[in-house]
Amino acid sequence: MATKFEQIAGNDEIFNNKEYQTDAIIFNSIESARTAPNCKIFSDHKNVIILFSNNSPRIWLWTSGTIKDDTNKLIDICRFLRDSNIPKAEIYLKEEVSTTFSDLYALTTLEINYSVKDEFSLAVYIYNKKDEAALPVLDEGEEIIHIDKNNEAHRKLVVDFYEQLKEEFRWTDKFERKVNEYLDMDFYALVKDGRMVANAVIGGKTEQYLRIKSVAVLKDERRKGFGFKMCLFALNKIREKGLTPILYTHVGNKSAVALWGKSGFSVKDKLYLLKIENND
Repeated sequence: MATKFEQIAGNDEIFNNKEYQTDAIIFNSIESARTAPNCKIFSDHKNVIILFSNNSPRIWLWTSGTIKDDTNKLIDICRFLRDSNIPKAEIYLKEEVSTTFSDLYALTTLEINYSVKDEFSLAVYIYNKKDEAALPVLDEGEEIIHIDKNNEAHRKLVVDFYEQLKEEFRWTDKFERKVNEYLDMDFYALVKDGRMVANAVIGGKTEQYLRIKSVAVLKDERRKGFGFKMCLFALNKIREKGLTPILYTHVGNKSAVALWGKSGFSVKDKLYLLKIENND
């Protein structure tokens, strides 16, 4: 008989599990989602599945590391996710579980025409230096502003910026949603001569950690130090709040890996991202 997953509250006792507490650092998004109004949390009291709002494909899955050898349990999780009917799911889980899980998910969803579109590892970086991070040095004509989503001039800066990057970021079919998602976070823009050339987006807060969601630079402005300036700026903003900066990045993104290392981050662990699409 399949295990029943029931909706639980963000203060459920499962979050006191010792292994979960250890993993809470790498599962920063599960931690920040526990009190978010647009997330639903389900559990069989051994595993946790977070489904974000109805218009978001993101799913965060926390399990004990021992589950990788429990095929029946993994199939139960796969069936629950399949029956959630998310057309383009992005499933985040422990790397150690990923190989078995992705194979079982593909098998479980065959009859409803799902397929795996992409899968890769994400490095989880944490900044745990005790000394103060350097402040960014701005050149003449540069300023960093806090974007106000209700300010039309600010919104135009953001839209114009991402219009130039949407193909690189694969945002073509989700442009408006992604822009609005970022605008709902703390969004800082490095503006040079009236044009946004780089930015840093901060979001995903827990009791200890605050996530740098993104640092982005226009293609024609790269290798000029703008990304490093925004990274330092974000670091200092987070540390001003008494929190520890954390972030995720694709392990194959060499430029990002180099930037985070230069900025004082070190790898804490790895996650796995599995992208699924309904072919109907």
